[in-house]
Amino acid sequence: MLKAIIFDMDGVIVDSEILDYKFQKEFILNEGGSTNEEELSELIGKSYNDLYGNMLKLIGNKCSMKDLIDKFTIFLEERYEEVNYISIFREDILDILSYAKSKKIKLAVASSSPEKHIHRILKECNIFTYFNIIVSGENFPESKPNPEIYLHTLNILKVSPQESIAIEDSYSGILAAKAAKIPVIAYEENRMPVDQSMADFTGQDMKKILRLIHDLS
Repeated sequence: MLKAIIFDMDGVIVDSEILDYKFQKEFILNEGGSTNEEELSELIGKSYNDLYGNMLKLIGNKCSMKDLIDKFTIFLEERYEEVNYISIFREDILDILSYAKSKKIKLAVASSSPEKHIHRILKECNIFTYFNIIVSGENFPESKPNPEIYLHTLNILKVSPQESIAIEDSYSGILAAKAAKIPVIAYEENRMPVDQSMADFTGQDMKKILRLIHDLS
């Protein structure tokens, strides 16, 4: 019996993963870093702690970690000022949230993004109050694919992995949920080089994912 649905946020609730990837790639290229798509794709789904280390390697350690963080923070703030999250909100998720509430299925967000960023997006999209808990990867020593964020979420929800489903899009996120023994539905992504082969199920959109959740309930 399904008792909990755990959502990743970027790339699932909002179509922002491709924006993150675009901004990170732009910054690295501006700094004279790697143009190898396979190497760049490893940035997808990372928390900022892990992301900075990867970015530093991709630009050839040409600056200190502090300088990179300061410069990238300013760069991102300028880019995100122009983002309208409502315009990239996957509105059909409301059907899943309503279904979960009607069946008393617990809802959670487990995202690698900073807590402030998660809260901002969920509030702007008017879905913040649907979730029983919101967990940020910034509160853990290692980000996905380390399963700690999922294990912590299961513990707070007081449900077993077999009573849960995770909805993810990135390779790291899928591996994290699988390492926590949670079945995974991947929100299909074909625009970036993302390996989703480890997911148990794949949904092209929220309507398809809702049908999968019906079957699993």
